[in-house]
Amino acid sequence: MKTLNRAVNVSSNAYQWLVELLFGVVGAAVVILILTLSMSNAMANQSSTTHSTEALPVLTIQQPSATLIQVGSASMSMMWFDIYSATLYSIDGKYQAEQWPLKLEIEYHRDIDAEDLIDATVDQWLHLGLSEQQIDQYREQLVNAWPDVKEGDRLTFMVNNRAQSEFLFNDKPYFQVSHIEFPQDFLAIWLSENTSRPKLRQQLIGMN
Repeated sequence: MKTLNRAVNVSSNAYQWLVELLFGVVGAAVVILILTLSMSNAMANQSSTTHSTEALPVLTIQQPSATLIQVGSASMSMMWFDIYSATLYSIDGKYQAEQWPLKLEIEYHRDIDAEDLIDATVDQWLHLGLSEQQIDQYREQLVNAWPDVKEGDRLTFMVNNRAQSEFLFNDKPYFQVSHIEFPQDFLAIWLSENTSRPKLRQQLIGMN
């Protein structure tokens, strides 16, 4: 009987030990599984964060230019045809020769080929007495600077200083001028005292 009880106790102890071992193994497996899942999630989150950071675009913020004030405006007509409207802007709303920045905005009321625009500009330079050599250099600039224009298009000449000027087409940068004398000679077509259109000049500089 004692032997039987011992056997039962041994069996009970063995069973208990086996249960404890089983639960211990299962518990350890569960812990390992939880740790594995946690590490995987952490690595995934880190990878996602890194990926998101790399994917963000780099924004270049440009400082806004000084606000320019309208000096005056005028319209160019031939016979009964409206050709364009011009508006002059300066830093203080007044015109003074060689005071920068300065902006001349031209809005066209007719379709005009770039070649015709250039020819008309050359005629004005000849009127102002520029040399043919100088005009030829400027013509090269205009061939690249001016597109064909349609009714409603805007061609803007923006002069920040003598060494920095550009043409904008419908408010978008279109051509950077490289010739340092070009800005003054180009604006002279409208603003020089020797312009072929003195009345238009007076309206542009606010003297009308």
